[in-house]
Amino acid sequence: MENEKIINGNCWVAYFDILGFKNETRLNTGQLSVLAYMYQEAVEHINGGLKSIPNFGSLYDCFWFSDSFLLYSLDDSIRSYNAIRIAATHFFDYMIITKKWVLRGALTAGDFYASRNSNIYLGEALIDAHNFTEKQDWIGLVLTPSAYAKLVASAFTWVDGCGFREYDVPIKQRTCDNGLEQIALNCEKLWAYHYRTNDHRRDTIMDLMRSACNGKGGLAIEHRRKYENTLRFYETPCQCSVCSVA
Repeated sequence: MENEKIINGNCWVAYFDILGFKNETRLNTGQLSVLAYMYQEAVEHINGGLKSIPNFGSLYDCFWFSDSFLLYSLDDSIRSYNAIRIAATHFFDYMIITKKWVLRGALTAGDFYASRNSNIYLGEALIDAHNFTEKQDWIGLVLTPSAYAKLVASAFTWVDGCGFREYDVPIKQRTCDNGLEQIALNCEKLWAYHYRTNDHRRDTIMDLMRSACNGKGGLAIEHRRKYENTLRFYETPCQCSVCSVA
């Protein structure tokens, strides 16, 4: 995609947030170059390796800042969806399995404006993807209701064949009680990324949880909960049309 290309309309947007990145920044005070090197490798993967995928790399662009990564397509066609889906799932697996960084993300569809030259990124799709990313109480990647509705409207009927399954995703909801903001834990039925061969990802997440628990200060309850919610997802048998006939 040309750098001067401006996106202004409906398209697919995938947003990722690295969990624990802010804490890693604090722990690496005075030696941020180590963290920067790891970050640079992630940037090179999303900006180089992923975009080299034949027939798909030219259909989307990407942007990153601090612990956030953004992928967005040229339009909202099914071909562009497949490009974003492949790039988003590859990036998700790369960060967890190869880089040992945990993250959560959401893929949506909607109105979006992007100008690389002006460094401007805004729109309902960005807000939707960000909100669904932030409220997930686990390590995962989901399709937002807007994305799923767009796929259904486009007669795309094999969502489960693309590595997603319907699941009660653990989420956090902010509530207000007597003027005090609280976080309530709940579930929302969404399409979440999975493959039938989850063993490697599950084992990696289990190892990362053990490592975090044994680290300095241990692992906070809310962070441990994210790992446990994720492992429960991988241990729950999938009933989708693909897995049920395997």
